[in-house]
Parts: sequence; C-alpha cells; structure tokens
Amino acid sequence: MASPFMVLPDPQAVTLKRTCLAQMIISLAALMSTGVLLSKVVTVMNGFH
Repeated sequence: MASPFMVLPDPQAVTLKRTCLAQMIISLAALMSTGVLLSKVVTVMNGFH
C-alpha cells in the first residue's frame, strides 16, 4: 500500500527534479553543439592543407 505522504510530492522535490532535468538538457545541447563546432573546425583546418 502506498504511503499517504507519497500521494502529493513535495513541491521543492518537484522543482529540484525539473531543474536537474533542465540542466541535463542544456548540458547535452551544449555538448552536441561543441561537437558540431569542433567537427566544422577540423573540416576547415583540413581544407587549408
């Protein structure tokens, strides 16, 4: 049987989970854009040789 305290989650816990999820999405987006940028730089540098 579920605990009565788990019926309504703590608003702070929900906010923390949302913040963490947003941070993870931003981090993944930043890593992807960095990877794309680095691949473009490598392509440009290889074009100079």
